[in-house]
Amino acid sequence: MINQVMEAIKSSKTIGVIAHKSPDGDSLGSAIGLYHVLKEIHGDVKVFRNDEIPPKYRFLDESEEMTPYKPEKEEVLDLLFVLDCGHPARLVEGRRILDEAIKVINIDHHMNNPHFGDINIIDVEISSTCELIYDLVKSLGIPVNQAAATAFYTGMVTDTGSFKYSNTNPKTLRVAAEILALGVDKERIYREVYQNRRLNEVRLLGEVLNTIEPKFGGNLAFAVLSREKMKKYGLGIQDLDELIEFIRDIEGVEVSVVLKEKEDGGTKIGLRSKGKYKVNEIAKKMGGGGHEMAAGASVDSSLSLTEKNLLLLFQDFFQ
Repeated sequence: MINQVMEAIKSSKTIGVIAHKSPDGDSLGSAIGLYHVLKEIHGDVKVFRNDEIPPKYRFLDESEEMTPYKPEKEEVLDLLFVLDCGHPARLVEGRRILDEAIKVINIDHHMNNPHFGDINIIDVEISSTCELIYDLVKSLGIPVNQAAATAFYTGMVTDTGSFKYSNTNPKTLRVAAEILALGVDKERIYREVYQNRRLNEVRLLGEVLNTIEPKFGGNLAFAVLSREKMKKYGLGIQDLDELIEFIRDIEGVEVSVVLKEKEDGGTKIGLRSKGKYKVNEIAKKMGGGGHEMAAGASVDSSLSLTEKNLLLLFQDFFQ
């Protein structure tokens, strides 16, 4: 597998890197990190984004090398790395670049990944796609510069909940220590990601938390964010991601759900569990996927209909 990857890189004139829509720390960290690694050994590498980068992650791409993907303008690539993408549909507009690429390397840690690449590097036991790519890069013998190390560490921190989730194991911490030794400014990462919240995010957080009413004997906490409410505070669907963690941490709550209304009227679903229940089972029934304790889906139905459908599913779930 390692030899196949290196041969694909060496034999390709044009290389692209892309991750899923609605980016998080792991998808951005893996894409930006791999881009910086590949630039060390290859002259023509591009890294694409489907969405705006959330404010808390913009420090990863201060030179703005991550460019918006525009299907009508992009060339057919010799090699495309698709990262942290549990299903091709999560690329949305970027699906075209996948379909047209001559060779695709699919690197991911989601258990429902359908192995859509010509080369598939999937490890569902690993903490994050960033850790998986770091392992790959080490095996390839390619240097990891400070920019790449910063991106990889950010992805590992965010996907492990600052190393407190069940996907953190001794190896995860050893890899994190190796990456830190490459000159990562961990204080800046924590400051940018966790200590740089905008005032309007806090105000909306307070308003939403005031509406929380646990259901099913307190097992489930539900929050709904309409476009109207988000626009009132000048926020978008990519903001307030920490809300789902916040309400999951309520005493007695086993599962938290956050619904966000999309611009097209559909709904983005986020699901988290403390460990007793596997929320990816619910996500799968809604057409999504993810990990046992952290999953989600994107549906075309309205907020109210999505909430109704989810509550029906959870009625059986908690019996």
